[in-house]
Amino acid sequence: MKVVVDTNVIAYFLLGTRPFRQECVTFWKTIDEPLAPASWEAELTNVLWMAVRTKILSPPEALHKLDLAVTLGIRTVPVQGLWHGALIRACSANVAAYDALFVELAEREGCPLATFDKPLLRAFPKIARRPRSVASTA
Repeated sequence: MKVVVDTNVIAYFLLGTRPFRQECVTFWKTIDEPLAPASWEAELTNVLWMAVRTKILSPPEALHKLDLAVTLGIRTVPVQGLWHGALIRACSANVAAYDALFVELAEREGCPLATFDKPLLRAFPKIARRPRSVASTA
């Protein structure tokens, strides 16, 4: 199943964040074609930096999480091809433009967006869904 994956789903999975851990594990077992805008890589790097800064992870552990992220097989899509549509969506729905990139990609690919982001879930209910909802339809 093809699914656009929000950075929060990737981060919660890699960090084992409770209470999202099991939902993420189940989700990753059910999808076979994850994709995301290229911005996910910078976002994940920042999440891991914050985890190091707050002493949740050591720098070597954070680097290992980056290596694990590569093994998830996420197809990265350049942002430039998405940014016009994302900006329009962000303005009309009053959500962050970097979050709207994920919505724009899901719309273009004709697939769901797996996310825990409540504003996205509210603003785009036909596209954005919790990982457990995506996994249950796989």
